[in-house]
Amino acid sequence: MTSSYTSNLGIEKPATGDQSGTWGDTVNVNMDIIDRAIDGVGTISLSGTTHTLTTSDGALSDGMYRVLVLGGSPSGTNTITISPNDQEKLYFVVNSSGESAIFTQGSGSNVTVANGDTKIIYADGAGSGAAVSDFTANLAMSSVNITGGVISGITDLAVADGGTGASDAATARTNLGLETIATQNSNSVSITGGSVTGITDITVADGGTGASTASGARTNLGVAIGSDVQAYDADTAKTDVAQTFTISQRGTITTDNDLSFDLSVTNNFKCTPTGTGTLTFTNHTAGQSGNILLINTGGHAISLAATTKGDASLATTISTAGTYWLSYYDDGTNAYVTTSAAFA
Repeated sequence: MTSSYTSNLGIEKPATGDQSGTWGDTVNVNMDIIDRAIDGVGTISLSGTTHTLTTSDGALSDGMYRVLVLGGSPSGTNTITISPNDQEKLYFVVNSSGESAIFTQGSGSNVTVANGDTKIIYADGAGSGAAVSDFTANLAMSSVNITGGVISGITDLAVADGGTGASDAATARTNLGLETIATQNSNSVSITGGSVTGITDITVADGGTGASTASGARTNLGVAIGSDVQAYDADTAKTDVAQTFTISQRGTITTDNDLSFDLSVTNNFKCTPTGTGTLTFTNHTAGQSGNILLINTGGHAISLAATTKGDASLATTISTAGTYWLSYYDDGTNAYVTTSAAFA
C-alpha cells in the first residue's frame, strides 16, 4: 500500500503493514518535521526578486519552519511564493534581507514585510485563490506598552483619548484650546504682544541681564558707564565720518631698540640700535603708516627683512652713523620704507 501525508506539514503516514523494518526512518523524519513546525527557526537566503518557500511531502524543507529569518542579498523587492497553494501556514517572519518581501500563495491578498520589520502571517491554503493575511495588522489589545521606536500610519488620537486629534501642530494647538499661542518648546519660546511680569530676573547665563534696573543690567553685563565704557560725549571722534579737530592729535611714541617693530603696538617708534640688525615689521596691518626716529650713532650695519621694502640704497644709507627719520606704509604683507638724509 502507498503512504499518505498530512495536508499542511507533509508528515508521512505509512499505510497499514508498510515499511516493515524501516518505519523507524520515517518516524525520525516525521519528528524532525514536527520539531521545525513547533519551534523551528530557519534562515531563508533570498536572491534576485523571487523565491519559492516549499513544503515537500515526507522530506525536511524550508516551508516547514515556524520562524522565518529572511537574509541573503536580494536585488530588489522579493516575492516569496508559499508552495503548495493548498496548505495552511502560520509563520513568524523577521526580515533582515535589506529589501521588502511580499508573501503570496495564490490570487488572493498578499502581505508585505518591510526590511527591518517582523510580522505574523497566515496563508489560508485555498488553492489558486489562496490569500495571505497579516495577523499583526488588526490586533485587539486592552493594554499596550510601547518602548522606543516610532508609531506611524494611525488615525489621529482624539483629545478625549489623551491625544490632540490632529496630525499637525497648528490644528493640535487649536484642538487643545491654545488658540494663537506660538509653538513652544524648551529651546524656543516666542511671545508676541502682552507682557511678562512677576518673574525672577533672568540671569545673564540664560540670556537675560540678571537685573530689574537699567544700571544694574549694565553692571551685570560689564558695560557700566564710567568704569567699563565711556560715557556719551558729543565730541567723541568717529572713524566713519569726516572730523574737524579743534586741538592737535598725536600718536604715542614707543621706544624699541631691536629694529623689529610690532605694528599692533603703535605706529610711531624711536630706535637706538646697539649692534647690527635687520629692519623688520611684525603684525602687518593693511593701511597703517607711521614714523621711526632711527638714532644709529654707532654706524651699525642694518639690513632689510624680506617684507621690508626700500630703494636700493636704503640699507646702506641708514647703516651710516647718523640720525634718520624713516617713514613707512604697510599693505598688510609688506612695509614700504623711505628715509631722510642723516640729520646734522
